[in-house]
Amino acid sequence: MWARAVSLALATVALAGASDVLYEISDEQYYEMPTLFHLDEYERCLATRGVYCTGSFELSPQGPHQLFQLMQRYSANWVDNFNHTRLHRGLCVSQRCRQLAPQQHPGQGEHNAALAEWFESCVNESTMLSYNLSSRLYQLEYCRRGEVNPDGLSTNERAFAGFVAILLAFCAVSTVLDLTLSDHAKKGAAWALSFSIPGCWRSLLAPPPCSSETDLRAFDGLRVLCMMCVIIEHVCWITTHTFLADTRRYEQTRRALDAMLMANSTLVVQIFFMMSSFLLAHKLLQQRRRGEQVPVVRTFFDTMINRIIRVSPSYFVVVWFAASWWSRAGSGPMWTPLIEAEVNICRSKWWTHLLYLNNIVYANDKCLIQTWYLAADMQLYGLSLLLTLALWRCRRGAIYVLTALLAGSIALLFGLAYTWRLVPTFVMHRPESVRTTYSTEPSFNVLYQSPLGNVPGALAGLLLAHLHHQLLDSRIVLSKYKWFRWSAVSSVCVSAWWVAASPLLLGRGAPGRGGAAALAALERPIFAFFVGVALLGAMHGVPSPIGSFLSWRGWGCGARLSFGALLLHLPLNKSLVAARLAPTQLDRQSAILEWFGVASVSYLAALPLALCVELPAQRLHRALSALRRRSHVQSDVAPHDTRQKTDL
Repeated sequence: MWARAVSLALATVALAGASDVLYEISDEQYYEMPTLFHLDEYERCLATRGVYCTGSFELSPQGPHQLFQLMQRYSANWVDNFNHTRLHRGLCVSQRCRQLAPQQHPGQGEHNAALAEWFESCVNESTMLSYNLSSRLYQLEYCRRGEVNPDGLSTNERAFAGFVAILLAFCAVSTVLDLTLSDHAKKGAAWALSFSIPGCWRSLLAPPPCSSETDLRAFDGLRVLCMMCVIIEHVCWITTHTFLADTRRYEQTRRALDAMLMANSTLVVQIFFMMSSFLLAHKLLQQRRRGEQVPVVRTFFDTMINRIIRVSPSYFVVVWFAASWWSRAGSGPMWTPLIEAEVNICRSKWWTHLLYLNNIVYANDKCLIQTWYLAADMQLYGLSLLLTLALWRCRRGAIYVLTALLAGSIALLFGLAYTWRLVPTFVMHRPESVRTTYSTEPSFNVLYQSPLGNVPGALAGLLLAHLHHQLLDSRIVLSKYKWFRWSAVSSVCVSAWWVAASPLLLGRGAPGRGGAAALAALERPIFAFFVGVALLGAMHGVPSPIGSFLSWRGWGCGARLSFGALLLHLPLNKSLVAARLAPTQLDRQSAILEWFGVASVSYLAALPLALCVELPAQRLHRALSALRRRSHVQSDVAPHDTRQKTDL
């Protein structure tokens, strides 16, 4: 203990002397540093009854150490670089350090501690011999001796298997009825045909509704394009989350324009929030223009129930799979820290997903991390619905109220970001923060996944809907104005430029407090503004190449499958990466190829999810709602018919 305290004190003195930041070092200097990630042969080690351990180590010098000071100064650029004073190892310790094996065979608890000590001694011996640096194990993922026999099926796993069997039986029976019943018989049994695969296929391929006043064809293409952006960002994110083969290339390309565009592309999630709130307000405002009466309380509950039925079935099925069978889907040296750890979280906080509170309750525990969007979207959907109903009678005033709310939300976010030293999206996605799944990064919980951080996108969608209907009421055709046509077309390029280049406003290294707070508060509203201008142009018929591309009718099916792809792409990609037996290479070529592979498999896997879960639930809800309305009409007509017979 005394020697370790002295070494830590010397390390602190060295850190104080190496407080300046090194932004560039030569390749020779870089490869003098210890390799950050290493994995021994996993399957061979366990097959020979060896001991395999995975964990992370913190390095410290025994005295003044020039290489360690270089590592500290280079790691001080924490926005772009890994922490090179920490190593991550997966070793077959029984093969590498047989001479350090414990001599006794204690009980189970002591046995695990002895294996961890063996692991630490093995890595420490290696770093002392090669670099004269001691290693301290600060995070042990697991130590495993020999192949592990899988446990028997749990009650949860049996229940999920039974649910899938019943679901497939429903689909089979409903399909047989759909193929054998006459058209007349089908009219009274729509609920029994809800799970029909041919019927769901027809619903999947049905053309979207059209409107003569508002051109919404580009929304389907935009939904697919945004989903592809999310997938490629997650492909690179998951690879960063595991062991990388060449960290030098990763750190050098982080400031490249295309790499910043990829890392910052999660801003496109704001488009989902905008479209969600816009379509909600657009539907209600159409009813107002037609002069229909909208009861506030009934409309709120009916709309929210429809939303929950639209989202929940597929969402809950995927969460249930993650909490039950996912851990049995593969194996590998990274399977335990990447998959089994997340499965345990899903088993403990599944109920927060059922309540759409997983982005707020136990926010640091991430189960299917992409589902934070579904919780935030449901929360903001309810808020947008309340605002639309509250502003129902305010035609011109609604725009001013929403603008004031948007400005107030931006000011509030700036105040929180400045007070709590929060950072914008690109800085939040720094390498070490990704590796820890943002467990020590408050910006993720406050700005990224909370409803407060995403309220500007929802307000921008509401503002766009009210502005659009105000223009329709005033009979103003924006496509007639040259300045607007140019603004709408150029906004597409400007929004993409903002995503790629906005991190450059902070410069290199640790960002200043004021600049980071300003960008954290403004990056989403500015992006939403340019997207809103482009969408307004598309809705008003402004011709553009990107608008024509997104308005292609073939996007409809892909847009309907995008929800399933959102749910499935990350578990599929994470399973692929966790099962690899060697550190993963991350460069432009591998990222693009893996992007297309993961996207293709995700959309293919989303097809059975849509045909067997998502669409049947929606069709069943519509059939039961129609049956209930028909029964109400019959009950209202029956007394009237009786009265007529009595009069006769």
